[in-house]
Amino acid sequence: MLDKGSSDGENCTQTPGRMQSFVRSEDNECMDRRGFLIRTLLGLGAAPLVARLASASELSANPFTLGIASGDVTDDSVVLWTRLAPEPLQGDGGMPDASVSVQWELATDPAMSRVIRRGQVTATPELAHSVHVDVDRLEPGREYWYRFVAEPYKTVTGRTKTLPRRDSDPGRGDSDPVSSRFVIASCQNYTHGHFAAYAHMVDDNPDFVIHLGDYIYDTSYGETFRLHETEQPPVSVADFRRRHALYKTDRQLQHAHAQLPFFTVIDNHDATEDADPANSARRAAAYQAWYEHMPVRGFGGIGANRFDLRRCITLGNLAQISLLDGRQFRDDREVCANNDYPDYGFGNYRERCDLVFDEARTLLGDDQEQWLIQSLEACTSKWNVMASPGPFLPFSYRFDGKDLRYIGAWDIYPANRRRVAGALLGNEVSHPVILSGDVHSFWAVDGRDVHDSDERFPVAEFVTSSISANWPEPLARRVTENLPHNPQVKFYEPDRRGYLLNDVSPDMFRTTMRALQDVEDEQSPAFDLATFVVYKGQPGFRRL
Repeated sequence: MLDKGSSDGENCTQTPGRMQSFVRSEDNECMDRRGFLIRTLLGLGAAPLVARLASASELSANPFTLGIASGDVTDDSVVLWTRLAPEPLQGDGGMPDASVSVQWELATDPAMSRVIRRGQVTATPELAHSVHVDVDRLEPGREYWYRFVAEPYKTVTGRTKTLPRRDSDPGRGDSDPVSSRFVIASCQNYTHGHFAAYAHMVDDNPDFVIHLGDYIYDTSYGETFRLHETEQPPVSVADFRRRHALYKTDRQLQHAHAQLPFFTVIDNHDATEDADPANSARRAAAYQAWYEHMPVRGFGGIGANRFDLRRCITLGNLAQISLLDGRQFRDDREVCANNDYPDYGFGNYRERCDLVFDEARTLLGDDQEQWLIQSLEACTSKWNVMASPGPFLPFSYRFDGKDLRYIGAWDIYPANRRRVAGALLGNEVSHPVILSGDVHSFWAVDGRDVHDSDERFPVAEFVTSSISANWPEPLARRVTENLPHNPQVKFYEPDRRGYLLNDVSPDMFRTTMRALQDVEDEQSPAFDLATFVVYKGQPGFRRL
């Protein structure tokens, strides 16, 4: 069975060694020669399904408290998700220790009067009664509507959209869309503010959302605006389920998931800091709970300490977006023992020791790096976009006569960055752009103006702020103090939360930094903080 998790098109190199982590489930109405494939996502290695099916009378209340979602879209498929949990903050979601039959429908109209696909799946307690339905053989570049039913309860009706036909070419005047709009989002801490940004995303009507990680947070960092269900960091599967469930009860986040397809990756606050074997059990628990709450492919199975997250998102011949997993396979960020300044930016900014410059040192892992380099080099789209969970281009902190770097970004994986930059910039057909997150602030960076020629990469990078997570003053101030040493940073805003709204056409890549007035106001207005344009074939970017 072909796993479509990579969204591979003509310009994208097929992901090597992709896990087959789905059990195939045929549509009750489509088991004829048309061969429509409807797959229910159940991780390999899951415990056997509970034999007993719960009756409707055993459900204490409406089980669809966590909403619905769609994601991992391609030009002909989509993953539909929900989870049954009448008492979402309980470890078992308030569900009986039994399986439940759930029906799903997919239609071509919002009134659900033209249902084209329907089926029935079994939600099991082993996977927290989550439901993942992978629907394929869809039409490219069109809207669909869907819902789930567990009698007598029904979900709201959700909307999703497939990607444009993978071989469409805007330069030929194809009937497919000649432009695309999508969002880059990152870092939402429930305790730091409302998720008001999502209401504005829906109004912006993008084709999809890319979330670069830190979808949940393991701690509040002392903030009390909204409370986590507990101040204890999650450790077990049950702990992570409760934390995810809390976030999913947010009505603005629920609404966005019901209206827009998402692509998502895992960062450190979603799981663990790095691939430390001592954290393997906790990371496996985090991965399982993350899967149980996301419309996503690639789950390695119950107990697996691996998740296939990298994606190549193809928008016809308009753009190729390489979505990276920057956490799961990287070498330890703590390779240097010289944390000489623990009070400078909370110890996140440090001098690089010789070990950092080891040619074998990697942020991506060898397999993902090979996949990425092949995809970047082979891209023939107008735009060759890299979506990185952390900032790619360098930033130098001058302190005590030394050059310090942020240990959470590519600056401590310079050899890996150089190889990736070589592939991205060596492609003379496609124009490169980098979109990043993680640092809770807005940046616009022109790599041509980096002081050090060894780290000077002529590419534009735009960094999104967070959805709600704050950017503490000890971190933000150190960036501001060092802007004179970093002329490549053309724009920096540490105090606003928000997201990047990207509009792509054959000749222009426009990024608008959408900012919230006040994340502690659930109805906070949003405004365009700054807009930058990259013109195809021209270096750098311009601010409008």
